[in-house]
Amino acid sequence: MVKDRLSRLVRQTPLGRTARLEEDAEARALQAELLPRQAPRVNGYDIAFACAMSGACSGDFFDVFSLNDDMLALCVADVSGKGLEAAHLMRELHLAVRACAPEAESPAELCTTVNRLLSGKFASGKYATMFYGMLRTETRMLRYENAGHCLPLLVRADGKVEFPASFSGVVGLFSHWLYQTQEFQLRSGDTLLLITDGVIAAEARRGREFGYRRLIAAVENARGSSAADLGRAIIEEVSQFSRGKLRDDASLIIIRIN
Repeated sequence: MVKDRLSRLVRQTPLGRTARLEEDAEARALQAELLPRQAPRVNGYDIAFACAMSGACSGDFFDVFSLNDDMLALCVADVSGKGLEAAHLMRELHLAVRACAPEAESPAELCTTVNRLLSGKFASGKYATMFYGMLRTETRMLRYENAGHCLPLLVRADGKVEFPASFSGVVGLFSHWLYQTQEFQLRSGDTLLLITDGVIAAEARRGREFGYRRLIAAVENARGSSAADLGRAIIEEVSQFSRGKLRDDASLIIIRIN
């Protein structure tokens, strides 16, 4: 406790503030290096990324990549903590997912393997929440596992709203945890949002949160727009709602089915 108090005092000195700024810059550089710059182009799909950064790097991670000619991997995650430590944990997660994904036959297998690997690398008490999906592009069937992550939002072409659920444990905390695979069918005109909790937990005055209701309204108001335009509209609304003072990174993968 005394050590923590001393550490806080040191960080409040001019030298400590300079060190903190340098650490934050290094963390952001590492995050930028790992995050994808451009979404893949897939026939029949419109895919985009969107992200708004908070004051300190908080370890958001998202990725979309091909597993084979007919399979896409979709991953969005958030590691515990902030700053340089969070960025390094994110790097470990990124490497584990990319290394294990080609051999994993299901999202449950991927999460089980990644969890076992990271439980030996993460410091005690550190963990990551993660949504991992395997999308068969020809049939539009999405198999997924949600490892303690916030729920994705699926808005159907007819306006019906769904929250594909699975409530498994987080990744990296206990090596023996097991995971399960769920699935749902995507259809033409559907919009799927994979998010980090910085989106729905963005705060306005008096502790009001952006929440899913506003997120759903943003999707409904942007019908007919591209995935990239929808992403920009959501980030703009989240930023305005929080008056530009995000307490956590807000990241999205936007997938519209043509």
